[in-house]
Amino acid sequence: MFPFLFDKICLLFTIKVMKILLSELENRENKSEKINFSHIYKEFNNDVPVVAELFIEILSNMVKITGQINAQVNLICDLCLKEFTKNLNIKVEEYFIRDNLNINNNSEFEIKENNFVEDLNGSDEIDITDFVYQSVILNIPNKLVCDINCNGNENLNKYIKKEISDPRLEIFKTIKTEKE
Repeated sequence: MFPFLFDKICLLFTIKVMKILLSELENRENKSEKINFSHIYKEFNNDVPVVAELFIEILSNMVKITGQINAQVNLICDLCLKEFTKNLNIKVEEYFIRDNLNINNNSEFEIKENNFVEDLNGSDEIDITDFVYQSVILNIPNKLVCDINCNGNENLNKYIKKEISDPRLEIFKTIKTEKE
């Protein structure tokens, strides 16, 4: 009857964002929550939802998120250019600081293990949808290979330069060592 209205309603439901309000979490007795999350990201080129089981807790001025994320992403092999599916099982442990980080730029600052936190800049919410997306993206390998035995595509291999030589380094080939 109204196809344009139906498209807008469908679009509204596919862009579902899950955010956690820290003020509501802080009012709870144990200041924590277990979240079962499932969302389909179109960027991963499949209709399989990314599933996460996360535990969020407030620790004084910090928020800690731990848990497991399971994702299936469709990728393209760097060697043969064939599409393949990669299953990712990601353990996460992230810390968010609620107040601004006050680091004095005039003096040296030693980075310790607990300094790797994300600053919320006074925000009262954490976007779980974005957090899960970033966790998956950061765990996709740099070199995408479909199979450990992949030799690549023959037509593609003839265009790949096997040896990289820098003319500035040619002088080092003429250096004689003591054994010679």
